[in-house]
Amino acid sequence: MNTKIAIVGLGDAGHSMHLPALSSIGGATVVGVCDPDATRLSRSVSRYRVPGFDSFEEMLSRANPECVIIATPPDTHPALCLEAIGAGCNVLCEKPFTPTIEDADIVIEAAKVAGKRIAVNHEFREMPIFRSILDGLEKNPASRVVFAQAWQQVDLSPAAETSWRGAMRRRVLPEAGVHLIDFMMAVFKECPVEVSAVISDGDGVAAGSDAVSAMTLKFSGGRLGSIVINRLAKGENHYFDARVDTTTESFRASFGGRARVTAGLHRAKSPHLRFDYGVSGLAWKEMGSTRHPLGRNPADPRMVATKEVISRTLAAFENGTEPPCSAEWARDVSLVIDAAYRSAELGRTEKVNGSARTAQ
Repeated sequence: MNTKIAIVGLGDAGHSMHLPALSSIGGATVVGVCDPDATRLSRSVSRYRVPGFDSFEEMLSRANPECVIIATPPDTHPALCLEAIGAGCNVLCEKPFTPTIEDADIVIEAAKVAGKRIAVNHEFREMPIFRSILDGLEKNPASRVVFAQAWQQVDLSPAAETSWRGAMRRRVLPEAGVHLIDFMMAVFKECPVEVSAVISDGDGVAAGSDAVSAMTLKFSGGRLGSIVINRLAKGENHYFDARVDTTTESFRASFGGRARVTAGLHRAKSPHLRFDYGVSGLAWKEMGSTRHPLGRNPADPRMVATKEVISRTLAAFENGTEPPCSAEWARDVSLVIDAAYRSAELGRTEKVNGSARTAQ
């Protein structure tokens, strides 16, 4: 297999994640990149020694890619996906997949009609720390997830966001919550059946925004997931922390640099001395007061995770199997986001009629 790949969009995702990931993947050749910003285009062409094109149309016609990576702002995704499909390409799209569910349905149907595949780069769950939790759950099939939590606390007011993020009326859930919701669904291996949410601008601190969000996701069997996002936190940053409780053990992960020494008593019974170190996050398993390390993130976890997504996606396109994150799964993540906003606006629990039921 030697897949010809083209990339549209050379901002943070295209330049700093996809291109370096592809440079170390065997069986993939970058045949073209494009971006309307000439400075960004020149930067990527110079650094990665790849062919650059002035327009998406020119790149499709001259480079003849087999797969297109779409790393542009979300509002451009539907049109670019359709154009790539029309040119006979499979697609790996950045998240959030599409601005609306209707857009997602159009793209998914067009791919089916053309016999092409669409995948989405939900890379956070492929970071070593979060992947170690998902793998740990698989190792004990007799154990069942009963409750999970995911939270973000950072000092990044939505009012301070720039570029495409700043232009979005609803910003935080599509931009950051998408990672937490996708991971939660991967933990439970399904889309939640109900969502209840409360969203606040922090008593006017970030006027009119979704700066603080609290969501409860109900999964089959009455199992629950909790997501809290606080973009007005003045304390220690936690970009993505998670806890997963099963019938036999608990799993924890913390995304972000950590170097900490703790000493004391566990519930005033057993003394401990612990050193936690992770360049960009770590994961561990807990059983009572006993802790077992599971994994650590490397210095550039998003690129490493994106490399994993690309590798597995290209293999799935080649073999006709399910990619790590299908367009249908990404559509369900968007369904949950929409349900959360509706729930907060209407003050009621919203049902979610998702279609995808298994995370790869």
